[in-house]
Amino acid sequence: MKKSVIRRATTKDIPSIVHVSVSSVAEGETKGFAPPSWSTYSTTEELGKAWAEENRLRDGSEIIVAEKNGKVIGFIVFKGDSAHMYIDNIDIIKDEQRRGVGRALVEYVENIAVTNEYFTMKTDTTENAKGIPWKS
Repeated sequence: MKKSVIRRATTKDIPSIVHVSVSSVAEGETKGFAPPSWSTYSTTEELGKAWAEENRLRDGSEIIVAEKNGKVIGFIVFKGDSAHMYIDNIDIIKDEQRRGVGRALVEYVENIAVTNEYFTMKTDTTENAKGIPWKS
């Protein structure tokens, strides 16, 4: 088994990114949360419309993917502004969760942040109507 490769996404990755997004949670895990079906990452059409160039979306976000044995197994979406770097989304396919893929993606983005002289990284998590945060 090969080690994961972290790289910038391309438009060729759109179907794989959508697959990761829709297959990263088991049925019932989203109960009480907004369903992933409304996400930019839920269909190739929606993600294709949001894509601008290279690995960038129209809102300026960048997408990085994790690949194992030639297959995309996770992705992270982030962007920087004048004050900080912000992680907007991170998703790993179910079978690869809790194996360090998410950590590797975050570390990759942290290195980009340091290279670009960002000293603060922000993110948040979704909460359901009862105030319970999404598993992170």
